[in-house]
Amino acid sequence: MNRFTKLRSAMPQYNSIPEVLESYKERFLPDQAAGVEGVVQLNLTGEGGGTYYMVIKDGTLEIKEGTHENPTVTVTTSAENWLKINNGKANPMSLMMMGKLKVSGSLPMAMKFQSLFRTG
Repeated sequence: MNRFTKLRSAMPQYNSIPEVLESYKERFLPDQAAGVEGVVQLNLTGEGGGTYYMVIKDGTLEIKEGTHENPTVTVTTSAENWLKINNGKANPMSLMMMGKLKVSGSLPMAMKFQSLFRTG
């Protein structure tokens, strides 16, 4: 068993988008978000999907349903792929290269977003 497999098996497995979003509140790392300000729009297509946005400001995280009028970065993928990413079963960069995940707006913010949450 390699290091990635061990890490993945230790991660909780999420079954729905609301479960993933709820976990963000618990896994959020306020220290990592110090000085970070932006809005991440999630457009999740297909069964179980929806539109959500996360406001990150002064070490805080606020999650809302709907579409933000001026997001810093917009991520579009299927709800199924977002679950795979959060369950450690898919790599966002690989999905981007396959055209299954689209990021528009601030790429640095998209990269920073990943580091704002504890894994496992």
